[in-house]
Amino acid sequence: MKRCFIVVISNLLFSFMSFAQNEDISGGNLFEGEPYLALDPANPQHMVVAWMGYVPIQPLHIKTKVTFDGGQNWSNAVAIPHVSSTYKSADPSLAFDHNGNVFLSYVDYRQAPDSGAVYVVKSTDGGLSWSSPNMVLDGFADGSKEPIDRPWLVIGKAPASSVDTMYITTKPAPWILPPNRPYFMKSYDDGQTWSPWKYIDSTGWQVGNLIQAPMAAPVVDANGRFHCVYPAYYAPENLHVREIMASLIPGTNSFSYSNTYIFTAATAVNDTLSKGGPHLIADPTNPDHMAFFWVFNYNNDMDVFCVESTDNGNSLGALQRVNDDPVNNGRMQDLVWASFDEHGDIVAAWRDRRNAPDTGYAQPSEIWGAVKWKDSANFSANFRISDTIVDYDSTYLAGKGNDFMNVVMAQDTVSAVWGDVRTGVLNIWFNRMAVNGPSTGIKKLVNEKAPGVDIYPNPSGNAITIKGEDMLTVTVYDVTGKLLLQQKAVKDKAVINIAHFKAGEYFAVISTKRGMVTERFERR
Repeated sequence: MKRCFIVVISNLLFSFMSFAQNEDISGGNLFEGEPYLALDPANPQHMVVAWMGYVPIQPLHIKTKVTFDGGQNWSNAVAIPHVSSTYKSADPSLAFDHNGNVFLSYVDYRQAPDSGAVYVVKSTDGGLSWSSPNMVLDGFADGSKEPIDRPWLVIGKAPASSVDTMYITTKPAPWILPPNRPYFMKSYDDGQTWSPWKYIDSTGWQVGNLIQAPMAAPVVDANGRFHCVYPAYYAPENLHVREIMASLIPGTNSFSYSNTYIFTAATAVNDTLSKGGPHLIADPTNPDHMAFFWVFNYNNDMDVFCVESTDNGNSLGALQRVNDDPVNNGRMQDLVWASFDEHGDIVAAWRDRRNAPDTGYAQPSEIWGAVKWKDSANFSANFRISDTIVDYDSTYLAGKGNDFMNVVMAQDTVSAVWGDVRTGVLNIWFNRMAVNGPSTGIKKLVNEKAPGVDIYPNPSGNAITIKGEDMLTVTVYDVTGKLLLQQKAVKDKAVINIAHFKAGEYFAVISTKRGMVTERFERR
């Protein structure tokens, strides 16, 4: 729930350090921010991105795009409608269930007078279209605390179960003064109904009376168990600032607790604009393996650190410094995100100022990353993800917000999302590359004003006709992202024979002189 703009990328050649050009996904010239990227665990070529963006003469919307070919082509942007014409949207979060459905959580709200709620929408076609919204939590569910900021969504199931459980954590709106607490809800029916909200913290593990934004960072482990970490400082319980892990006790609605880290004055982050985390991730190959990421002021620098647990959070390994620029060089790192891949390898990415001319937050920055292979004791040498250093711009970066980015890895290929102001506004960019191998070429994506095309008849059993102004080619993919055919247009028209296709849904990527359009059609 911030005023910010952001960028989507995904391109990292770590072995040879060569870079493909970062690509602008949003194409906006006003406000495009807070992106979130989700990768289909069953098909790494299928990704969905959501972000905040303007629709002409309307308040901020959540927009989405989808790719079925690893980012080479993207669908048109879809704007999620507001519940009320006076509302604006923020804080998108995406997750896939085990059936391939995509879910999007977000806030739709207004301020002064305050109202709004957390909502969830569902896509059954991979992210091309979305259901009507279901309310998760009303803005006045907890009196004046307005617990509708940062609705993080995670989904998982036990290995023997056929039912996914959805979990959402939230915190009070950023203008609400402490004492504040984090909130928890769950759903067993694809987000149609939700459990009554409950506080995550509890006696002995209280947030306390001084923390204004007790964000709970959630994850679901490989056994389907929910965990989250949240900050706490309550002197009657502990004299130090803590990061506490709460784990849902199976078969109950109660949590067990443990300390993940105890902060001291030497490690405290003092810059109020820095984005310090935390970020919690779980290994899909090992239910006991988790990793925690924060930004600490540990060596008189704000650096990225990771600590791992191999016993489901009961104990922690050694603290690992992730960024490899010189220690105590005064250069701030922040905005860290991370994920496991399907093999149990870790990828991390963050906003990096190692090449800035001076110290502090208000400096030029880049996006850098590192990989920790499953059989390695340490993170790899750092690699640069972004292709340019971007000047600090106080218009967009001097306030709260701009604290979303994302990074995922599958089949040794990394995709990441972040925001920078290289074009004069904060926009959404996408880039992608193999960790060990040649760069994947990614084309420039279209602006939000896309060319119009028609497909008919749809559905069809034999052939479809695609017509559009200035058409060049049509490329057809199946739902797994497999390329089936490519055909040139003749006089702004292409007739595609689909008689030999199996019954089901397919996607046509239409290239025109004004950009790309992705449309869905059905073979009956």
